[in-house]
Amino acid sequence: MNIDEPTLMVVLGVTSITASVMFFTLHAAARHIAGVRLWALACLSVGCAVLLDAPRLVGDWQWASLLFNIPFDAGHALFLAGTAQFVGRPLRRHSLSLLIAIAVLLTIAFTLVVPDSVTRIFTQSLYQAGVNGLTAWYLWRYQERQSSRAYRTASLVLLAEAAASLAQGCFVITAAAPITYAAPELPFANIVTWLGVMANALIGNWILFLLVLLRLVGELKAVAGHDPLTGLCNRRGLRAHINSLLAPGRPIGSLAVLLLDIDHFKALNDQYGHDVGDSVLVMMGDVMRTLGSPHVMPCRWGGEEFCVVVDGHSGASLIQLAKRARQEFHRASCAHPGLLAGATVSIGVAVMPVDDSFEFSRLVALADAQLYLAKRGGRDRVCSATETDCATTLTS
Repeated sequence: MNIDEPTLMVVLGVTSITASVMFFTLHAAARHIAGVRLWALACLSVGCAVLLDAPRLVGDWQWASLLFNIPFDAGHALFLAGTAQFVGRPLRRHSLSLLIAIAVLLTIAFTLVVPDSVTRIFTQSLYQAGVNGLTAWYLWRYQERQSSRAYRTASLVLLAEAAASLAQGCFVITAAAPITYAAPELPFANIVTWLGVMANALIGNWILFLLVLLRLVGELKAVAGHDPLTGLCNRRGLRAHINSLLAPGRPIGSLAVLLLDIDHFKALNDQYGHDVGDSVLVMMGDVMRTLGSPHVMPCRWGGEEFCVVVDGHSGASLIQLAKRARQEFHRASCAHPGLLAGATVSIGVAVMPVDDSFEFSRLVALADAQLYLAKRGGRDRVCSATETDCATTLTS
């Protein structure tokens, strides 16, 4: 099988440069995502190395080796460092510099100091196999659940390139014929190597691009489901939580809702200003977070209203939870320098069995009726009821 290697190298070089531009563009638009800039530099380094070597314009094989192997190996090291950053496990300080230094020393040692094509190709192959294998491990070990398939595919592509590099090293070290620069004496070994490089350039880079896009989509979903002021989930986020609770196969005996409304919030805003009003909302968000657990989901319902959805709690524990929220909020607001008297909250509590006739909107309406009773009863209190027992319990 004959390969037009210069043409193949030009195609792969242009592909890598294109991927570099793509990653630089992504980095400019999403600087908070770590690792993308290093991926861009990696693609640029690999692309330049391949394009410099493709036309075979450098007659001296030693110079050709330096111009190709150093940026090519440095590109692999940059890929590793970028991937480690992307998955939240950055390499230790100076590790990237050390990896690049090793690549430079290996190339110089077996190109200029002790010229030996077999040893040079073998050590370069081991280096690339090790770096690519470690990069694949990072992607497999620290994959994000919502993008697990893309992570695994990228990991397998890099593992295939590592295996191809290792195979080339084995072919070269066991070859009977003398080996010269680029090992044209071993066409099969070169085919295996280039297939690995092609897989990474034509598939691997685009999967990494997909991983960045999937992370951005995940961030947008998270932002869409959360209130920017308090950090709690909003109605959209709460609806997703409710849907997960009511999904088939999740047995839940009952569901409860606590509706909380900060008392006289408009008057508080008018008297102290909106900055103090926002501070009070943030305080309530902090208090709500202290209630959070796998069975308790707090939410900013809108304006000065908050909602807590609770599953698997009895009536008595719900009242205790509501009382704790009321007391903690008053204590926190009293500590604010501009609110010496503090602020209070009224809470309506409702619980309903989850059966075939369950409707979340009906549960919210029941809790809202209790909140109205708490307001009408003098505020700064808890009112609770169940759907089957509409007698109201007042807790000051």
